[in-house]
Amino acid sequence: MRNVCVIVFWLLALPVAKAADIVVKPLEGGSPLITIDGELELSDIDSFRAKAELLPVGRTTVEFRSKGGRLLAGIRIGAQIRAKRFNTVVPDGAQCASACALAWLGGVRRFVGEDSSVGFHTAYILKTAGPAESGPGNAILGAYLNQIGLSEEAILYITHAAPTSVQWMSLEEAAEYGIVVAKLPPTGVSVPSGDAVGPQHPLGSPEQRAIDFVHSLFDRWSGPNAELLAALDRLYTEKVLYHGKSMPRQTVLLSKRRFANRWSQRNYAIRPGSLSATCAGAGGTCRVKGSVSWKLHEAKTTTASRGVASFAYSIVLKDSGPQISAETDTVNDKPSTTSSSLTQVGRGIQQLLAQLSKPAKAPPAKALAKAAAKAPANAQVRPKPPVAH
Repeated sequence: MRNVCVIVFWLLALPVAKAADIVVKPLEGGSPLITIDGELELSDIDSFRAKAELLPVGRTTVEFRSKGGRLLAGIRIGAQIRAKRFNTVVPDGAQCASACALAWLGGVRRFVGEDSSVGFHTAYILKTAGPAESGPGNAILGAYLNQIGLSEEAILYITHAAPTSVQWMSLEEAAEYGIVVAKLPPTGVSVPSGDAVGPQHPLGSPEQRAIDFVHSLFDRWSGPNAELLAALDRLYTEKVLYHGKSMPRQTVLLSKRRFANRWSQRNYAIRPGSLSATCAGAGGTCRVKGSVSWKLHEAKTTTASRGVASFAYSIVLKDSGPQISAETDTVNDKPSTTSSSLTQVGRGIQQLLAQLSKPAKAPPAKALAKAAAKAPANAQVRPKPPVAH
């Protein structure tokens, strides 16, 4: 923890405030870079929108040098960054704290440079006695962090520090709380447009388009159901080779919707360097493989499940947008599932009854009752959720 105290007035209007400098520059290879230097003000929301509006989706990097600014400015700019699927970076030796760090979190892929620092603290307002934590501000902040797919643990970590202090994030803490971030190469500020440390492909190549599509896919699955379910239909071809079986698209979508409705809170993080893509041509089919860490919360219960899985997609690069023609996944780590004791016992009994009902000749009712009565109090169900969405 550095002995630096960054105090920003997130919710309090200031009499005089200088907007941040927001400049668009070209990077090598033709991809754009937006630099943001200075504290974020409300006027920067529209300024950033105007500069980012015509820039290519998924092909732009936003670079931050800022000690903070307004809460709403950080959230709105971060939401725009996520909607445009931009990358974010804090370059070598730079600082990005408070509202700036919230905007940086909006990046589809986030990077930090050598000796750079990213810091968080709770939302607050300034009262006569000094800074005081703001309940409404934290509610807005929590909703934003949830929307971009961060876990409850990550949200608590980000909002933990008091208004007059800063929680400076380390890469180890980021990994612990599921905040996906990668280290910049030591030679410069340019950010790879594909996977952070995996094989690199030329901008606009079929391989890079397929990799970007997979990143976007897991971003959708980490978001709210309202946005996910509205987009599902256009993500698949009419026929899908789904876990080795040919199925109509609507059958696959029904399975996906059931899964989404059961596990209403989801967080997926592609493991750095795991993605690879091979394509048959500019308009052909690409095969994308990788691995992902996942954490799920079941709707209306306390059940949670987490693990790691390998996935593979066949992606058809159509003019109207990429679509999945085949998918499969394999759970690498045994899923860890926790739930309340009553739910565990009930599901344990159901599982035992299901196993006992498998023989062609049903066993006597007394045998079923006896088996159910022996169900252990800590019985658990360890589902294998379909993780490669």
